[in-house]
Amino acid sequence: MAFARTVPFLGAALVFGGAIGASAADLGSPDLNTAPTMAPMPGGYTWKWYVRADGGYSWYPTPSMSLNGFDSHETKQSGAWTVGGGIGQYYAWGFRGDLTIDHMFDAKNDADFDFGSTRLDFNSTVVLANLYYEFNRDGRFMPYIGVGIGWAHNETNSGTVVDGGGASSIDGRSTNNFAAAAMAGVSWKLWGGRTMYVSGSSKDGDPVEVNTGHAVYLDFGYRFLYLGDAKTAAFDADGATATETLKQITAHQFRIGVRYDLN
Repeated sequence: MAFARTVPFLGAALVFGGAIGASAADLGSPDLNTAPTMAPMPGGYTWKWYVRADGGYSWYPTPSMSLNGFDSHETKQSGAWTVGGGIGQYYAWGFRGDLTIDHMFDAKNDADFDFGSTRLDFNSTVVLANLYYEFNRDGRFMPYIGVGIGWAHNETNSGTVVDGGGASSIDGRSTNNFAAAAMAGVSWKLWGGRTMYVSGSSKDGDPVEVNTGHAVYLDFGYRFLYLGDAKTAAFDADGATATETLKQITAHQFRIGVRYDLN
């Protein structure tokens, strides 16, 4: 009799338990027999650093030269070699930026005035913050354009002035000026990592750009530079104190460089 009374109760318990389990499943409770699935962590752009080394040659358009308010009527300026380097970082959507320092070696300047002629050497050290946009970043050849702003430390030295009284030496002087640049060129990826896009890794579900592995690039570029002015120290010209100024100096540069990704 006890067994007969127990069976209905067990059957009711099984039916009731099954109903509760079905309701819980409908409500979204976890299935204990299935391993939990972790939601993907939100991602972002992988900031990647690089270093660069550059060398090249500068051509100077004929600058305006003045001496105590008198402008030269003929000026010649030679070209000069340049070396430099920097450190930079890649950004999203094809942008990158770097800080660079370059030194342009001595360029000779000759100028003729109504009263005589002068000769002096000019060199410059330029520090720039640059921003570039690269086309076809995932390819082997990546054309780019860029702009830069910064500071130029211009120096004059080894100067002479020749007038009716003979030749006089000119002492050099350093001046600091605002500098600006515009660049264009192409980077050639010699070997190394590639850029890939990880879909659905951002909080909005958009693809995220990830640059993987180290890479080495050979860079061929043109740069236009604005360097400001350069001045000499004061000197004696026919009994009067004079100062010579190279005004609004600009340079056209062809540069070849190597860029290496650090991480």
